[in-house]
Amino acid sequence: MTADFDPLSDEFTRDPHATWARLRASCPVARGARWDFWALTRYDDVVAASSRPADFTSSKGIVVPPNPVSGRRAPLHFDPPEHARYRRPLNAMLRDDKIAARKARFRELAIEHVEPFVVRRGGELMFEAVSPYVGLVFTEFLNIPRDLADELNRHGERFETAQAHFDVATAETENQALYAICRDLVAARKAQPLDPERDAISALLAVRVDGEPFDDEFVAGSLRQLLIAAHVAPVALIGSAVLHLSRDQALQSSLRAEPGLLAGVIEEFLRLYAPNQGFARTATHDVEIRGRTIRAGERVALVLPSANRDPALFEEPEHFDPQRDPNPHLAFGHGPHKCPGAAAGRLEVQLFLEELLGRTTRFELAGEPTMLGWPVFGPERLPIAAVPR
Repeated sequence: MTADFDPLSDEFTRDPHATWARLRASCPVARGARWDFWALTRYDDVVAASSRPADFTSSKGIVVPPNPVSGRRAPLHFDPPEHARYRRPLNAMLRDDKIAARKARFRELAIEHVEPFVVRRGGELMFEAVSPYVGLVFTEFLNIPRDLADELNRHGERFETAQAHFDVATAETENQALYAICRDLVAARKAQPLDPERDAISALLAVRVDGEPFDDEFVAGSLRQLLIAAHVAPVALIGSAVLHLSRDQALQSSLRAEPGLLAGVIEEFLRLYAPNQGFARTATHDVEIRGRTIRAGERVALVLPSANRDPALFEEPEHFDPQRDPNPHLAFGHGPHKCPGAAAGRLEVQLFLEELLGRTTRFELAGEPTMLGWPVFGPERLPIAAVPR
């Protein structure tokens, strides 16, 4: 079958949104040139597929291309009703009130990474500040020593970089390093359990299936999966937000003068710069959408960044409007697999931007950013010049 777009082309990597706009208008159910997959580009189709696990299952993997070094893990690779059972302990840990109670600690981590970056008058933002900050926010839910948290995050960064550049050998090496640490963490937590509403490892250990707990290897694998899932998207989103702000000095000034505007700005950043392009399901049987037949077993990308710019839902969808209301974006997904960490994600973005804006009089690009390729949208490297307040 003829491909409708190539997710690895230079043109697509430079500006995927131009490709999504073309496809929404002329070929909304599009065929990718690689990996034998379809892409749903319109809002209504993404919502429908996300809401119909009987037709589009998560059990065969949730990304395009398939992760070559990952097995089936909870909760992301399970459909209802099993999925709810696996998610329930994580939902309790990630409730709004539980996240609010961690705000002071998350701010400390933001300051720890933003302050020296600003004092140095900038640098390469993503690996110097954003990535380690987001990584440590997640390890707060693991209740582990700082040196171990730093080690875990270093391996996670190397794993993600290898995946982004399709370096399977390095990804597998780092994957095994992550697994080894996660196995040790599971063993330690079994020996000394913590409150499952404050500890992700204990939350996974608390799950029961027909009265039986998960085996240790399954818990370790699920923990490794959560580690990466909780890192990739927030890092890309914060990078996109800073890139936008670096090009809009007037918006920077407005936010410094009226910090209360930031909440609406973040929602619009979430809409415009949703990072997950290759979030996926697999058709359980032949399904026809807009005249195209998706065969049983074929993978379907739910292109959240495209859905969020669908003119059928959003007036002037390419326009940045921090007062957009309503703003029913799908940055956190939709349906039973909607991200349970939305409150944590919003908070970590808010605190990083508050500290960066509050500690500078301006910041701007100091060179051309390098963008991540499929399946993530956002900067991989972002050189920033910062003027301290």
